[in-house]
Amino acid sequence: MAGIETPSLATELRQIKQKADGALIEFDEESLRNTLIRAAGDKLSMVAASSSRTIDGQIQAIRQSADDFDAILSRMDVVQNNVQQIDSNVEKVVNEARGSSAELQQVTERMQVLEEHFTAIDGLVRSVNEIADQTNLLSLNATIEAARAGEAGRGFAVVANEVKELSGTTKKANQEIRETLVRIGEAVQDLSVSVEQSVQKMQQSIDAVNVTRESASNISEETSRFSEQLEISLDNFHKLDNSSVVVENEVREINTIGKTFSYLLEMMVMQGLMSNSIDPLERLLPVVEQSDFKAPKRFTVAEKEYELKEDDILISATDTRGVITFANNCFYEVAEYEPGVLVGQPHNVIRHPDMPKTAFADLWAVIKTGKLWQGYVANHSRTKRLYWVKASVFPCFENGKIVGYISIRTKPERAKIRQAAEAYRLVP
Repeated sequence: MAGIETPSLATELRQIKQKADGALIEFDEESLRNTLIRAAGDKLSMVAASSSRTIDGQIQAIRQSADDFDAILSRMDVVQNNVQQIDSNVEKVVNEARGSSAELQQVTERMQVLEEHFTAIDGLVRSVNEIADQTNLLSLNATIEAARAGEAGRGFAVVANEVKELSGTTKKANQEIRETLVRIGEAVQDLSVSVEQSVQKMQQSIDAVNVTRESASNISEETSRFSEQLEISLDNFHKLDNSSVVVENEVREINTIGKTFSYLLEMMVMQGLMSNSIDPLERLLPVVEQSDFKAPKRFTVAEKEYELKEDDILISATDTRGVITFANNCFYEVAEYEPGVLVGQPHNVIRHPDMPKTAFADLWAVIKTGKLWQGYVANHSRTKRLYWVKASVFPCFENGKIVGYISIRTKPERAKIRQAAEAYRLVP
């Protein structure tokens, strides 16, 4: 309730009430109840319609989410199949790479044997060269001896010369063989080094493929776990979807009740059953006329103001001390606070400083006796924005005991706001 004071009123407020008691008439309870019922009915109808639209949207979102999860799961199956195919192909690559590595290893071993054979051949060629050298030396000696023998050694000289030529030819041939073997050996050695490097690279490739295979395996496991979680979520969405049928019907029921309430109120108006209550300013008029108080500066300072819309209905509830226990979304929007933050705060946190104490003294005097109260109230939003309301306040009973208060505020007429500001300048 806008600006409700705590039950422990100051002495000044008690004196104000005592002076006003004789002048203030009682509210017409029936007309005030009609006013509250109409405001509550209008709000019920609006909230029911809004809730219906909101919940319908949420139900559609749930159903769309369920469809989306179905689509995701179907795609996850494709991913799972692809990952399994990757794992199968990688395994094949690993097996083939291992086979190639083994073959290269065998080639390396054979190359090593071949190098050993080349070494043996090189040693044999060296031995033949040594024999050729010795033969050449023997041929030279034989030629010398044949020359000494003269005519008798001519045939031996011929043989010695042929042996010398054969030795030279053999040595030359061996030199060519050795040079060829050197070139072949170098080529074999280079090939052996290349094969060894290929073996190392092949092993690195195998290691990399194994890492890839492990990654694919991890992807497969994570995909499986994710799919399981999606299936659980999808199951929950299906359960929500199944229960949404009941919720939809209950929301339609609430909407129908709200419309029924609105129709009943309209029917009461048409039948003249909704009587208008005494205007709060007319009720306050005797106090204004008897007062010699003046505060001419009240509500004269130019300030930012918010004018309520026709469908702005602000509702709040407090405990018996005036501490807020609930406020509706419209209340928070107009007061410029985040929803929920005012719960636990005294209601006078939004009171405009120019509001007279007499109004709240009267408010407490009426509602504490279990009756309804109505009046025009100026409030301040969080940013100190002024807004006027026509507030109707009533007590909440449980087991015959007042447990709190509820205030319903609607848009006041501009003419009434001006009259209220003028009246509040004349009461303390």
